[in-house]
Amino acid sequence: MAVIEFINGKNNTLAALERVLKYITNPAKTEETLEDGHNCGVNTAYNEFFMTKSEYSKLKGRQYIHFTQSFAPYDKVTPAMVKQIADELVQMEAFKGFQVAYAVHTDRDHLHTHFVVNTVNMETGMKWKQSAEHLQMMKDYSDEICKKYGLIITQGKSGSRVNRGEYRSKENGHSWKYELYLAVKKVKWIDRSKEEFVDNMKALGYQVDWSDTRKYITFTNAQGKKCRNRKLYPPEHFAKEALLKAFELNSQRMEARISRSKMEMLLSAVQLVKMDNQFDASRSNYPLSTIEGEAVKEKIEKSKKGKGLNWDKESENSM
Repeated sequence: MAVIEFINGKNNTLAALERVLKYITNPAKTEETLEDGHNCGVNTAYNEFFMTKSEYSKLKGRQYIHFTQSFAPYDKVTPAMVKQIADELVQMEAFKGFQVAYAVHTDRDHLHTHFVVNTVNMETGMKWKQSAEHLQMMKDYSDEICKKYGLIITQGKSGSRVNRGEYRSKENGHSWKYELYLAVKKVKWIDRSKEEFVDNMKALGYQVDWSDTRKYITFTNAQGKKCRNRKLYPPEHFAKEALLKAFELNSQRMEARISRSKMEMLLSAVQLVKMDNQFDASRSNYPLSTIEGEAVKEKIEKSKKGKGLNWDKESENSM
């Protein structure tokens, strides 16, 4: 997957522009073959940005737009592939006439590309405008490119953009929303009724506000953080109708004792993780994410042995 994230910071001075351009081309983080420019040279970007701003007398205010395109450590990408994806991303219509310097960074366990965009369009003199629709279009465009390269997409057109902190947390198994997602996903294919679902979510530490008079379900974790079912991805899989349909299917193919047994196994697994990591809150507070992380590691090990992976296959009965 690839996550697009805009980095907000003080960028209203030319000194800040110079610093960020030096940062993205730092040889300790990247190399020349992984650097490039759109409508400018990557090594001459500062001067070219300045000339464009001067031509249209727009040297004041925001000097640049800074965003990243990040890939998870388990994504099957190489630095060269990430560079190719970046090359295609800047061909998006939104960047027409804008100068963009970019470089792939390889100094972290997750490959990522930094993009620095001149806020002034070299063809029109207009300044960069950024709306929610604009951001979503860019994310959708990024997703389409990634699909072409065979990468999995975990946030679709209906999903909201994952912010930087949440994405990094998810990679480490520390996202409370991802933990909630896993809880609902697993309990969905265990329970045989709405009542069982509410009770079993409570056993996992979540309060469930499911009212027939309200469109959405609200989940509240032990820390009081709330999230509606429409925020879980893909939202259509967690709508009331989808959950009720799953419960009906479960009741048809699974006896009550088997349902209870599955839930007991899940709770036991969660308890074991908490006991094993009682001094590590980052893992103990996110047991399902920890279990999921171990499963991913196992898949990677299998792939190294030549067994291959099918990342898109999802088992409804997975524990």
